[in-house]
Amino acid sequence: MASLLIRFTQSPYGSAFSQDGLDFALAATNYGHTVHVLFEGEGVLQLVQTESTKGIKNHSKRLASMPFFDIEECFICKDSVDAFAIDSVLLNTGLIEELEGQLLSASQRLALIQRADHVVTF
Repeated sequence: MASLLIRFTQSPYGSAFSQDGLDFALAATNYGHTVHVLFEGEGVLQLVQTESTKGIKNHSKRLASMPFFDIEECFICKDSVDAFAIDSVLLNTGLIEELEGQLLSASQRLALIQRADHVVTF
């Protein structure tokens, strides 16, 4: 099947894009696609550990379920992490370790995008 790269570019609770992107990524694995995820721009904020918000599903817990759907590689834009001044203490390090999260430079991100059969941005 196809190799999909899902780009998360939105913050977790500002709109439905991050939830929709995660739903899309999880569903794509059910059809046999190889799925990789890339967090960039405001999307890196999804990796910051958050508390449960009343009436809204906890996005951190949903992201942590990705390995159960065979999404095991997670890539993170280093420039975005630096732009939002997110240090390793704020990042959900358990999730990143579990997903084998890797910080990527701009050239590495471009290579990742070019390697994928299809790229979907949320």
